[in-house]
Amino acid sequence: MLTTDIERKGSTTVLRCEGRIVVGEELSKLRDAVLCELDKQTIVLNLAAVKAIDGSGIGLLVFLQVWARGAGIELKVMNPTQRVLELLKLTNLDSVFEISSSEDAALRHAAVGRATDETAAYQCD
Repeated sequence: MLTTDIERKGSTTVLRCEGRIVVGEELSKLRDAVLCELDKQTIVLNLAAVKAIDGSGIGLLVFLQVWARGAGIELKVMNPTQRVLELLKLTNLDSVFEISSSEDAALRHAAVGRATDETAAYQCD
């Protein structure tokens, strides 16, 4: 099971993921949550509570990175667990994603000093 908590800060969205990013409903949840953030300049995936990721999950991360670049959005990975980080290194995706070890570092590089802050459960209009 995968849950996502979405925090929006100005032009940045942080998606805190908890659970497993594996084939099935979990992939659809994460994909939909990210694709709903089309109006943001930066999307940060906080993977600190992700216990497992399979090949389909890796494929989704690659898809999301390609989509984000095409849409002019920065997609960053934050706090991957040791297992997830090892998998990203093994697949050389650590060179594709900007990976940070803290939310402060990820947000420092993003434009966060704008407009309003809001926290929301997943929903897309």
